[in-house]
Amino acid sequence: MKKHEIPDPIQRQIFQDHETVSDRSKKEKKAAFFIDAIDRMDKLLDPEKNQAIRDSCACSKGGWRLKAMKKIAKEYSEKSIEEKLAAIGEVKHMGNPQLNPDDTITASIGETGGFVCPCPVFHGVDITEPVSITYCYCCAGHFRHHYQIALNMKLETVTVLSSALESQRTKPCKFVYRII
Repeated sequence: MKKHEIPDPIQRQIFQDHETVSDRSKKEKKAAFFIDAIDRMDKLLDPEKNQAIRDSCACSKGGWRLKAMKKIAKEYSEKSIEEKLAAIGEVKHMGNPQLNPDDTITASIGETGGFVCPCPVFHGVDITEPVSITYCYCCAGHFRHHYQIALNMKLETVTVLSSALESQRTKPCKFVYRII
């Protein structure tokens, strides 16, 4: 929040009643915090600011995903963007990225419906109401980070078209990126 110059009084409003939440808190408590915090962000901040904040959160940037994307970058360095995207799509849990006619990229995850959100915050937690799509910009940032490495090009998140959390598992997660 500080990186995005959110004033302290606004930050306090966003985190109100959840000051004791930490990485060690129970999953249900963390999930409740994120739902409340995102709802407050949606009310207190403009959508572009919310999207930028959440996109920059991008978790899971390392590990086996990073190794797989670096391998694609190396092995496909002379290949077309379509071939690189197809290679990314072969990596488990990295979505199904497609180049659109307008040269944006759409990443789709959970295309068959009934998709359970893989976010560690919500994994194993029963969510009975839609979660703001703003929350899912973190996941968009995660995929953007890894796609940039594999493609060896800078991407910008344009939008989250749909998400399993926001649609209560009726729609896939779909993120759109612009090539910079």
